Order: sequence, then C-alpha cells, then structure tokens
Amino acid sequence: MGKEEFKVPAYDLSGKVAIVTGGTKGLGYGIAMKLAAAGAKVVITSRHQEECDAVAQEIRDLGGQAAGIKTDVQVVSEIQNLIDKTVEIFGRLDIMVNNAGVAVTKRMTDMTEAEYDRVIDSNLKSVYFGGQAAARQMIAQGEGGKIINMCSIGGIKGNNQLSTYGASKAAAINLTKTMAWEWGRYGINVNAICPGYVRTALNAKFLDDPQFQAKTLKNIPLRRFGTVEEIANLTLFLASDICSMITGEFIVADMGATLGGNV
Repeated sequence: MGKEEFKVPAYDLSGKVAIVTGGTKGLGYGIAMKLAAAGAKVVITSRHQEECDAVAQEIRDLGGQAAGIKTDVQVVSEIQNLIDKTVEIFGRLDIMVNNAGVAVTKRMTDMTEAEYDRVIDSNLKSVYFGGQAAARQMIAQGEGGKIINMCSIGGIKGNNQLSTYGASKAAAINLTKTMAWEWGRYGINVNAICPGYVRTALNAKFLDDPQFQAKTLKNIPLRRFGTVEEIANLTLFLASDICSMITGEFIVADMGATLGGNV
C-alpha cells in the first residue's frame, strides 16, 4: 500500500446524482436527506407531486440540490419518465435507491388478487424495472454506478400474515444478485439492505406499544428497534466510493433478530 497519511474515510457524494423512490416519508425521507447532506443532488419520488416538492424544498433550504418528480413505481412508463427527467434536470444518474414499497397484512386464505398484485408490483416489479432503467442510463454514461434495493428480513424468513410482502422481498434479494452479475462488467455495484424493525413516524405508535415491545424485544439481542438514521447511514456507505468491492450482497440490519436461539 505504501505510506499514506492517516485520514477519516470520506463519504463525499459531491457531483453524484441520486434517485430515492418513496423518498417523502420514513426510510426514504431519511435516506434522501442523508445523501443530500453528503453532497449528492437528490431526486425524490412519491405518487404525490406536492409531497415530492416539499422534501426537495427542504433540502434546498438546507443548502443542498434536489428535485421532486411524481412517480408511480408500479408503472414502467413512469419509471422511465423518472430517469429521463432526472437526466434532463441534473445531467446524469449515479445512484438509484429502490426504496418504495407496500405491505398488506392478511392471512393467505383472505388475500385478494388485487392486493397480491399491488404488493408484488410495488415491491418487485418496481425494483426490476427501476434497476433496469437506471442501469441502462449508467451503462450509457460509461462510469459505473450504485443501485441499492431496500428489502427486508421478511424476505429471509417466514412471515405470519405477510405472505406477499415476504415473497416480494425474497424475490428482490435474488434479483439483486442477478443484477450484480449482469451489470458488474459495467462497473455497477448492486446491493440490498434488509432492515428489521425500524421506528418511523408511521409505525411509532405500533412499536411504542408496551405490550408489543414486551413480546418482541426479548427476541432481539440488542433489545431495541432500529432507527431511520442507521439505515440511512448504511445506504450512504453502499452509495459511496468507500464501498467499491461489495456487490450482489444483502446486508441484514436487524439488531440480531434473525440470529435465532434463546436470548
């Protein structure tokens, strides 16, 4: 390696352009803010333009660069429009975070075809075609890129009343590996993050319930839930040049919940 000065690794994304789907709430919002703070120009999506605009303005007010583009990630033409408009506004695409997704909590015997289609299209189809459109742009640019798929520990274990959610996330984990194989030759790293329970504004009431905590935390070695900040930090690592030789992996961030055993 030779001699070099000791220095703190830099997660500088200056000059990079990132898309975060589902970037107006929860994990997506935290990720968008984190990437913007690291210097990236960030495009935020949701199905509501006013929400996209509000988060983009928040980033600009803090000194960053951002744009909001209304996108239904279940519709391939809207995904392509997202990529095209991002390039039109910022000139390129370097980081694609496929974060948008939904869940329907129902027993398999009660699940409707419409509910099944909604979950699979939101959680799997969106990742497939979001990754495809992003990769095509990155390949055309010829400078590589980073694709990060937000999956779940639900994709690596059975899930009571979350059959379609778990199946969609398991498929997205496998898809991440295939993406990494096919696009690695172009310098594109593709990885997935599998969070466990993460406290957000949307689920705080549920996770903060004492009865639920008493039942759940005893099976989590770290005896706590995760935070949006922690998942955003992990996303920043995968998006940065610091992370250059990891591809095709799914990183489990669950405070040890899937370790098994009696704790």
